[in-house]
Amino acid sequence: MNESDLEISRVLLHFDEIVEEHNSYLEDLENLLELPTIDKERVNRLLKRLRRTRKEILEGISSIVVHINNSKDAKIKEEALGIMNYFYVVGINDEEEVLRKLLALDSTMKNEIENDISTLERIRSLVIQFIY
Repeated sequence: MNESDLEISRVLLHFDEIVEEHNSYLEDLENLLELPTIDKERVNRLLKRLRRTRKEILEGISSIVVHINNSKDAKIKEEALGIMNYFYVVGINDEEEVLRKLLALDSTMKNEIENDISTLERIRSLVIQFIY
């Protein structure tokens, strides 16, 4: 295993926890948006948590992008490409959909949500290089 394989393995190990957290926060936010009135305090807490996990996702994917071409381990490459595909097909789209729903319900958070969507687009642009 070379240095790139080790770094990608480290990211993938960390992503196990991050994916679980991200899905949990996203599900909680989706549930909050189904209520008749928005609990802004809870929404803001969840958005902060999502931003933290999104930052970790961006950093992890950036690291994978830097190291994937130098990886020698086919299994690690396959797993890295699989997680990037997951984020592209499921994670990013689901989060963007929820953020757009929130924006439609509460335009007072427009700037923050637009920044969140911009970050998702940066993640998407990194991932798309490897899944097609």
